[in-house]
Amino acid sequence: MKKRPLVIIMLVLVVTTTLLAAAPPQIIKSRLVIKNKSFRRVMISLQGSGNFFYLVVDPLTEKIFTLPPQMYSHTTWACGKSTSGNLNMNSNVRLVFTRCGDITSNKGEPTQEKIHINNSPGETIHWRYFNYE
Repeated sequence: MKKRPLVIIMLVLVVTTTLLAAAPPQIIKSRLVIKNKSFRRVMISLQGSGNFFYLVVDPLTEKIFTLPPQMYSHTTWACGKSTSGNLNMNSNVRLVFTRCGDITSNKGEPTQEKIHINNSPGETIHWRYFNYE
């Protein structure tokens, strides 16, 4: 009689352990917010470690994307021009595309960067989005 509760407890432990082991692992993703303040569509292609994304943000809109955290090579089309570089998505990033023709610096709160194709930063480790010069 004393063995019966022990068997039930062991059975519950085995079933619980099996269910926990079968649960899919949580995949951590980084959030990319793109705010397009221009009157033209912004398009970004991202490629890195077996992942490829093509992101499109219509004029005067904001979109949120979730991506695996890693370093991506990017090609960006905005204001009738294109540029290539890297985008570090190892944490959340917010890109604000300014109006076409505006001259702006890449200042903003941490992980927020103002992007203008003509004067986005060159290769520097201080920015998450940068162009090849």
